[in-house]
Amino acid sequence: MKTTRSDGRTTLILLILLASAAAGISLMLTSYHLSEGREPWALFKLACDSEKGGCADVLASPWATGPGGIPTALFGAVYFGALALWYLVVGRPRGAGRRWQAVPLGINLAGALVSLFLASVMLGRLHEICWWCTLSHLINFALLFLAWKLFRRGGAEGDGDGPPRRLGAAGVLLMVAWAVLCIQGLAVSNLRKSAQRASDYARTYYEDVDLQRYLQQRAASAAVPVRPDDPVRGNPAAAHTAVVFSDFQCPGCRAFAQFSESELLPALGDRLRIVYKHYPLNRACNPGLGGDVHPNACEAAEAAEAARQIGGGEAFWKMHDALFQNQDSFGSAPWASLTQKIGLDPAAVIGQIGARAHHNRIVEDTELGRKLGIGSTPTIFLDGRKMEDWNRLELWQALVN
Repeated sequence: MKTTRSDGRTTLILLILLASAAAGISLMLTSYHLSEGREPWALFKLACDSEKGGCADVLASPWATGPGGIPTALFGAVYFGALALWYLVVGRPRGAGRRWQAVPLGINLAGALVSLFLASVMLGRLHEICWWCTLSHLINFALLFLAWKLFRRGGAEGDGDGPPRRLGAAGVLLMVAWAVLCIQGLAVSNLRKSAQRASDYARTYYEDVDLQRYLQQRAASAAVPVRPDDPVRGNPAAAHTAVVFSDFQCPGCRAFAQFSESELLPALGDRLRIVYKHYPLNRACNPGLGGDVHPNACEAAEAAEAARQIGGGEAFWKMHDALFQNQDSFGSAPWASLTQKIGLDPAAVIGQIGARAHHNRIVEDTELGRKLGIGSTPTIFLDGRKMEDWNRLELWQALVN
């Protein structure tokens, strides 16, 4: 009787070690699959060439991926890991508790049939051999033999009934938990891979000016009408026109104003003109919005338009600059003091703001912006094509030159 129990413990230890080893092999093959062979484990190279040969061909075949795009090797890791957990936690069958061992034995039998099928595919259809895959299949057959041996021996041992119902249920739950953990790990890995690819693409797009120019020149062109009295900065007769839809209370719009004045126009000389159009993020003059973002933007637009009507384009751009420079003080309605700074009559400008004298013109700009699909400010159209990356001087130079 002692010899029998000792043999049962030995068989159990072998089951745990072999199942754990096969789970490790499966994880290694999963890692190879997910990295597309670019980051193989050092152990992988002991039996397989990471770039060509049987292993690479088998792991790149359609049979290497199961339902839902999950690597077949990951199914193997779940399967072998679940068996190892069962035998480690539940242990060997004893007496009436032997019925619990039908759970891993049944799973093992199904896994052996899958191994038999995959081995036949590898030899009969792919005509290639993945040595690590082959080893995992051989281990699987050995596990089935040992599990059956342990199952039969369990009924003859007289050292009590086991495992208890709670322990058997815990074993099943652990197997399920291990499967969920592996699937979540795959999901995280795929998310990281997608994020890395997106990051690589964004980096390539940002660094490759020729690519950006190519995409910009082939983007859909829209008609962006310009009024004869629209404010223009730069050469009015320039070959290229940039129309900016802007909001005087928008920090990004202030950044574009500074960029265009300090870098864009000095670099491009007489080849570019910038036309200003209003797109305040406030429903008072932009009724198509879902909510108010900048509460003082409409009054600021009225102030700029009043300056244009009173003093022309030059006065507009003076007010334009003053508004952006004093953006943080809009809450106190500084229109009179700003008007005085640029040399205009404060009473005349304040009167036009109060009368909303330019409301229709501002609304006309915002309606045009919505037709063009504007969702944020600033939005710039260069020769009718929307600029996705407006803050790179080299891209402007490539497009204008």
